Amino acid sequence: MQKIAFMIGDPAGVGPEITVQCIKEYKDRGDRALVLVGDRPSFDRAMDICGIQLNARDITLDELPGSRDDLAFINVPVEGGEEIPFGVVSEKAGNCVYRSIQTILKMIDDKLVQGFVFAPFNKEAMKKGGCPYPSELDMYKDHFNRPDITGEINYMDPMWTVRVSSHIAVKDIHTFVKKDRILDSITFLDTEMQRFGIENRRIAVAALNPHCGEKGLFGTEEGDEIEPAIKAAQKAGIKADGPFPADTIFLKVRAGEYDAVVSMYHDQGQVATKLLGFDKGVTIHGGMPVAIATCAHGTAFDIAGKGIARPTALMEALGVVLKSLKA
Repeated sequence: MQKIAFMIGDPAGVGPEITVQCIKEYKDRGDRALVLVGDRPSFDRAMDICGIQLNARDITLDELPGSRDDLAFINVPVEGGEEIPFGVVSEKAGNCVYRSIQTILKMIDDKLVQGFVFAPFNKEAMKKGGCPYPSELDMYKDHFNRPDITGEINYMDPMWTVRVSSHIAVKDIHTFVKKDRILDSITFLDTEMQRFGIENRRIAVAALNPHCGEKGLFGTEEGDEIEPAIKAAQKAGIKADGPFPADTIFLKVRAGEYDAVVSMYHDQGQVATKLLGFDKGVTIHGGMPVAIATCAHGTAFDIAGKGIARPTALMEALGVVLKSLKA
């Protein structure tokens, strides 16, 4: 039986609630088992809030290899058994999340699970709780020795996107728009799409400058860096085209001409994808030993505990990981 680790998220946010709803509403995972990880009292509280009862049996990490449970729970309790209030940045909640992720990384190392889905958590809380990394991606890259990975993949069925540069100042973007980095991003996206079972992968690459720089009138990155990277990708057998102006590239994807976009910087890709479907967005951490995915939205502290958050994006994340097991 294949198993998917499922971290329930920050106890102060909507993570446990949408986890409960996701499991209840997702009907087609076959014989794949879910191994929930996190604070059990927060999960039970979420079931009460949502009016949903799930039969998740508590097991230990040592029991996991022999478990035949469709739904199991490994409890990583909040320190002192404290009930975390909703809507606050909590050091104890962050520490619980950090230890939960560490537990799952060990499960992956020991080949006890074949996929990893996680509900949202608060990065500030996790840092206050003892995490030395600025993000979960940095943690995964360090743990699995993948310093070459430049960022995450964003997925919104059926569109895939990746960025050449991400959380940097706008004034520094041009320093990242280099042939080798662009080629790495194209290759990384193509490889991961193949991993998730996408056979005919058509990738559109965005320009950096408006109107592709108008043949060098205002910017030369298109001719100097982006076009050579695309030609190198094509030579390697990857179906990549461009560069295309960023203000029209997503129209090509929406029209079905391409399946994926490589953007040059954060907002160039993120503004378009979030407008097209914020409630369905998935973040994929590619290049790891197993498929890792989460919903693209955050902890929604403002509505936590009210039972009104919807699990749509988290269900999409679970679906993406399931697809990787079929590929």
